Amino acid sequence: MNETVLSLEKAAMERWRSGDPWGWAEISADEIIYMDPGLTKPITSLEEYKAYLKQFEGNINYQGSEFIDPKVVVVGDMAVLTYNYRSIITTLGVTGISQTLWNTTEVYFRLGGQWRIVHTHWSYVKHKLPKSLEVPLPVQLAHQKYEGILGEIMAIESTAMERWRKGDPRGFIDTYAPEVTYFDTGTPQRLNGLDALKAEMAQREGKIHYDVMEFIAPRIQVQGNAAVLTYRFFSTQLNPDGSISSRTPWNCSEVYVRIDGKWRIVHNHWSYIKGEII
Repeated sequence: MNETVLSLEKAAMERWRSGDPWGWAEISADEIIYMDPGLTKPITSLEEYKAYLKQFEGNINYQGSEFIDPKVVVVGDMAVLTYNYRSIITTLGVTGISQTLWNTTEVYFRLGGQWRIVHTHWSYVKHKLPKSLEVPLPVQLAHQKYEGILGEIMAIESTAMERWRKGDPRGFIDTYAPEVTYFDTGTPQRLNGLDALKAEMAQREGKIHYDVMEFIAPRIQVQGNAAVLTYRFFSTQLNPDGSISSRTPWNCSEVYVRIDGKWRIVHNHWSYIKGEII
């Protein structure tokens, strides 16, 4: 099972690095949600994804491809593949190698007997915010009420985030499964397991503070006892007069699994929208 998912990924990547992006489209589901550093909002359908991939046809070429510590977690008909990825470009006639290091999250569902990607999240390892950014946002004239499984999970997420914005990361720690994996803007590689997350969050306790939290267009994809939550997020700090001091835009992916009747996070990926290589 693990080998099947990883082999699909590697085959698509081999085509990609030779200028053929269509391997990704062929193994993606109609409802794919896709995030990467070149986008200000997620792609939310296969049709839109194909239009996005068209620009890369014949324009990508690099000589080396390295999957670093790939890990596949299978829960029923869902598989979460995570890895750090290194693309290596060798310039002819020039000594040295140019390389880019990535955080990668791929969520596959088994649909009609075949594994298909339903969510992709790419980000640079240790990336930074751009100097300026315009992010298109949906207009909501009324308070958004979430129903069903989205409502259950957003209640968990909102409660944990309320604690987080006041410097208390334990709200999220309480939602993580023991085998959780994790990427964010400052981690040099994927973090593995609850103990690693606790050590990381202990360094941040009391250091995170912002005034307003905004979940932008959260979406849920459900397969049995597993659910993929994706959204954009703004963390906003205010001046004493109530005006905006700063605003940080994020992409977020959370993979939840129902364990002993409770939703637990088994994978988490945070990145800056349009994050740049440091």
